[in-house]
Amino acid sequence: MRATPLALSAVVLIGSALGGCASTPKAPEAAGVVFPQPIAKSQKAAVDALVVLGFDVQKQEAAYVEGFRPRKIGLLVGSGGETVGVWLESVTAERTRVRVDTARSFAGYVGQKKWDSEVLTEMENALGKPE
Repeated sequence: MRATPLALSAVVLIGSALGGCASTPKAPEAAGVVFPQPIAKSQKAAVDALVVLGFDVQKQEAAYVEGFRPRKIGLLVGSGGETVGVWLESVTAERTRVRVDTARSFAGYVGQKKWDSEVLTEMENALGKPE
């Protein structure tokens, strides 16, 4: 018995959907900062911060947000290509610990930068000073 093109397409689609589900990366060991805001408001501020800084938000979960900055070609070295992860942890109902980590690729390391402080500054503009 031969598989029909429709059946093969369904198998490929289902396999792609299941294979594309990646788990949340492990949070960095850094202590992070604590904002005097609930986790939902902090998560929205993280998404907004990434967008303002030119990142494409690729993951948006209750306790994790991830963005990728598109690559740009420069005179000598291209910039962009960084991935920023923002981990959120509810300390109390009205306090959220935030950890930010920038992943840079080996190939673009020279033209890439750490965005941790810029992301936290943007979040601070929305949430107020961290504790």
